[in-house]
Amino acid sequence: MSSSALARGTLRVGFQRSTPPFSYAPGPAFEPIGYSVDLARLVLAKVFDGTRQPPPLEAVEVTSTTREGLLAEGRIDIECGSTTITEARLRRCAFSRPIFRTSHRIAVKPGATAGTGTRRVVGIQGSTSQAALEGAPDPGFAFAFVGVPSIGAAFDAFLDDPLVDAMVADEVILRTLLRGDRVPGDVSLLDVRLGEEGYGFMMRKDDPEFVRAVDAALADVLASDVHPKLLDTWFADEPPMSSPNGTGTHENL
Repeated sequence: MSSSALARGTLRVGFQRSTPPFSYAPGPAFEPIGYSVDLARLVLAKVFDGTRQPPPLEAVEVTSTTREGLLAEGRIDIECGSTTITEARLRRCAFSRPIFRTSHRIAVKPGATAGTGTRRVVGIQGSTSQAALEGAPDPGFAFAFVGVPSIGAAFDAFLDDPLVDAMVADEVILRTLLRGDRVPGDVSLLDVRLGEEGYGFMMRKDDPEFVRAVDAALADVLASDVHPKLLDTWFADEPPMSSPNGTGTHENL
């Protein structure tokens, strides 16, 4: 890009619509809330604190499929949600230090893992959830992965498509989605955690000044008294993490 995001008249921030509790819009209008949204606002306010007039923030809707393209095209300056820091992405984009660490889980419909046969597991195409599922030890049943463009599309397919038996996703996002009113009470989570990863704020590699400023501000926020309160706000209902080496038993929601 021709100039740093630090000099923008408006700072364009990418958020997702359907990844609670990190970034989501509870109503039809795109007015995102969540842990990553609050953290981004705190960090970006600190980036501009005392040095320059802070620009207005414009929330831009992204998905797992579109976020890198919108960043590369300059249609967003930073993406703040639940994007995994991977070696492949680090070759294309810049990341802040991690903002959260998590694993993946599999939600199953009743009877989905009983008997023999191949189970259809829906998830985001090309995601780290797909990689974790396909690269993990045997989850206890044969499966075929069904790739879709976004977490919202995966969740809809899991609930509405009778040919889909299970869904794989970030365990915090998945657990939060499964608390919704549309979800039958007999859906369960397999007690197997797949992989472990860190999320970060994603930026362009050709804007190192902005990347450094964001990372320094993030370090200050993470070390402050505000961050534990933010975690309490968005993750207070999360149960304690069990062993990452589960044996495939079910956890009722």
